[in-house]
Amino acid sequence: MLQYATYTKFYSPVDAQFLVSLLEKHHIPYTMEHEVNQLDKVYLGEQAEAMYALQIPKEKFNHVNHLLAEQAIKDMAEPGFEHLMQTYSVSELQEIIHHPDGWNAYDLQVATTILSEKLQAPVTLPSIHTDNFKPVRLEWIWILLGYIVSLLGATYFFYLAIAGFFSGLVVNQAKKTLKNGTTVKMYDRWSRMHGRAIMILAAVCMAINFILLMNLFKTR
Repeated sequence: MLQYATYTKFYSPVDAQFLVSLLEKHHIPYTMEHEVNQLDKVYLGEQAEAMYALQIPKEKFNHVNHLLAEQAIKDMAEPGFEHLMQTYSVSELQEIIHHPDGWNAYDLQVATTILSEKLQAPVTLPSIHTDNFKPVRLEWIWILLGYIVSLLGATYFFYLAIAGFFSGLVVNQAKKTLKNGTTVKMYDRWSRMHGRAIMILAAVCMAINFILLMNLFKTR
């Protein structure tokens, strides 16, 4: 059974038409999902807005990357080709090449070609098969806040323990799909360790809270 993952996102189906047409031309299956409540769908750190997620089989990610790069080469060979990157300076194009995260294979090919023309020298296309993603490490302030919120849940503020539990769960379970279709953990091992600890602490505090409430009702 094919495992689908989000390849990219668009603000509307109209914006996705170019890629959809390319997928259909090469008989690549896809789905379009309108994400409204993204709490359990969007990877932490990305835009949490209503968007359309275009999903394709994970094993097709590299193939689609190739197709987009090839399409960029074909489009640039056409007379009258226009792209916003044609107005970019050399330094701006170099920034894209050196930090390709967030750019699709089509734009990377365009940026590479334009930069090569401006420099009158060959420019190496950033690899679309690897991703230099480094897991995020949470700052101490957020970890400390998670512990404090969970501890406060041991009092009569039961909802704080619940909030602490889910914050730890998000840190422990959040994932990110790389450009090659590989799914990895969003946060590093150290952050996930604290996420699990916060979950355990929150669960204990919920139990204490429950016992306190039971005793309170018995005394009335």
